[in-house]
Amino acid sequence: MKKFLNVIKRNIFYIALIAGMVALVGLVALYNVKTQSDDENAVSSEAVEETADRSNLGTTEIVKETLGGTAKAEDKAEATTEKSSEVETGANAAKVEEQIELNYDGSTALMWPLNGNVIIPFSMDTTVFYETLNQYKCNAGIVLEAAENDKVSAAYKCKITEITSTPEFGNVVKASLGNGYEVMYGQLKDINVSVGQVVDAGCTIGTVAEPSRYYSKEGTNLYFAITKDGKPVDPVSLIEGE
Repeated sequence: MKKFLNVIKRNIFYIALIAGMVALVGLVALYNVKTQSDDENAVSSEAVEETADRSNLGTTEIVKETLGGTAKAEDKAEATTEKSSEVETGANAAKVEEQIELNYDGSTALMWPLNGNVIIPFSMDTTVFYETLNQYKCNAGIVLEAAENDKVSAAYKCKITEITSTPEFGNVVKASLGNGYEVMYGQLKDINVSVGQVVDAGCTIGTVAEPSRYYSKEGTNLYFAITKDGKPVDPVSLIEGE
């Protein structure tokens, strides 16, 4: 026992050194284990944060897509509403037009389109003489003496159906009076009506132009004609005061 104690005493330094080294190794090992655990926890936290970020990003994209889809749906709905309103407005306009009655039946006297003498009368049964043409022929209307720039008035409430030009009658306006009656004004200029327009009696259709070459000797005039279901009618028989 004494020998053992003596050995320990002699080697106490080395024993202490070895014990210290063992303790140091233990501390180092413990530190490494703790550091590794902290690193793993940090990595785990980063992974969780990254997952959360991805989740938030996905949620944001979903929200954006949802909002975008909602906005598109709202735009589409608004466009549909506007289109429906336009259609409804057009339908209402059509109804208003239908409500405008053109009801001339021949029993009401027409207005003179202008004040002027009849220089070539209506004549479908016999021929009348045309000085410029130097010939006799039938006349489906009347030729009224006028001065250039005289105003031409609507003889009755009507709807403008055609605006055209011919070599014989120059600029022409045609209109419907209703019930198959149609009126024609020829030798015009400065026309201030348009096709489809409804014009009240007495409103200005246009003004008298220079005569076409077919009427150069007759002088400045207004050509005025009326038909019923396409057949010529003597305008004078329908004009006020006749």
